[in-house]
Amino acid sequence: MRYCKLCVIPDTRPNIHFNEEGVCSACVLAAQKKQEIDWKAREAEFRSYCDKYRTKDPKQWDCIVPVSGGKDSTYQIHIAKNVYKMNPLAVTFRTDARTPLGEHNIKALREMGVDQIDITPNPVGFNKLRKKTFEEFGDCSLPDHLAIWNIIPQIAVKFGIPLVLWGENPDMEYGGQADLQQVSKLNRDWFRHQHILKGKTAEDWADADLPLSEIKFCVYPDEKDLDALGYTPLFIGYYHPWDADQNVKISEKYGFQRRKKGPIMGLYDYADLDCEHIVIHHYFKWLKFGFNRITDNACNEIRKGRLTREEAVKLVREKDGVKPPKSFIENFCKRIGITVEQFWEVAEKFRNHEVWKKDENGEWYIDGWIGGDKVPDRFPYEEED
Repeated sequence: MRYCKLCVIPDTRPNIHFNEEGVCSACVLAAQKKQEIDWKAREAEFRSYCDKYRTKDPKQWDCIVPVSGGKDSTYQIHIAKNVYKMNPLAVTFRTDARTPLGEHNIKALREMGVDQIDITPNPVGFNKLRKKTFEEFGDCSLPDHLAIWNIIPQIAVKFGIPLVLWGENPDMEYGGQADLQQVSKLNRDWFRHQHILKGKTAEDWADADLPLSEIKFCVYPDEKDLDALGYTPLFIGYYHPWDADQNVKISEKYGFQRRKKGPIMGLYDYADLDCEHIVIHHYFKWLKFGFNRITDNACNEIRKGRLTREEAVKLVREKDGVKPPKSFIENFCKRIGITVEQFWEVAEKFRNHEVWKKDENGEWYIDGWIGGDKVPDRFPYEEED
């Protein structure tokens, strides 16, 4: 694997690009393009959208804010309600694996004084879909993203609310395709290019065993209906500098809580709190791409100037690749109807043999890992939440 010379991301990460100097596209954007952004002009543009859609009708919401129960959700509501004086409708895709802490943080968000719709898709169809995406792509979270990105425009059409205030543009923050890094709207063209959806829609997943009627919330609305509405789904992070550390400090003022036991995976005790599945999702990155959540977080800290590359290398060497808690795997298997043994069979199917090698004892390791010659696969992580 080849690693960025400024951060610790490897070239195995989907949609990451390295320039001739060996610097990844995320660091190029952080070091150069963000310095050149006229944030005042972008803020003025964002304010103009809010002014356009702000309503004085007490019976109507003037924007939708997609929320999950994380620190960014609370920050987004803060921006909409308290900074721009909007009347937001919070909309949540209710994962079948919501954690108690995620539930608490959703409640705290509501108590900021907002209406919230908590949408629970058909669990029978959704678990069929989750099993299919897990077995076909080794991805337990694809259905969540498919639902999140399609539920919001559906609700926008049904309630007649054109303006949606999403959080960050992940291509802009974490290094995606160059033409997607400066996109201000989360529309169909944007998420059609997202690797996590594997180029498939709900219609593509439907078959005799999984009727489309069982996964209706994963279907994108008719473009004609969105055009008639004037659908305007904005990334707040395109218009305002995005920083998770800033977001969590603001969110805590409204009752957001961190994980008291520390990070479940990665460096942050305030991230990946609301859904058990995300932990399994991140672990599969370790098998597929040879990096995990510590690498993600360390790269972010380097780009924000809070961590040196040398410090990040040490953290990655010591802590990356830890397997998800045993209980999370067991609960996931029960939901989709497989055994734990079948889970690990699927996991091994997606281990990248260009990244992983076996030693003389039959143990897996990454050869040429950052900061040293090799690193073994990690032991199972047994801590219970």
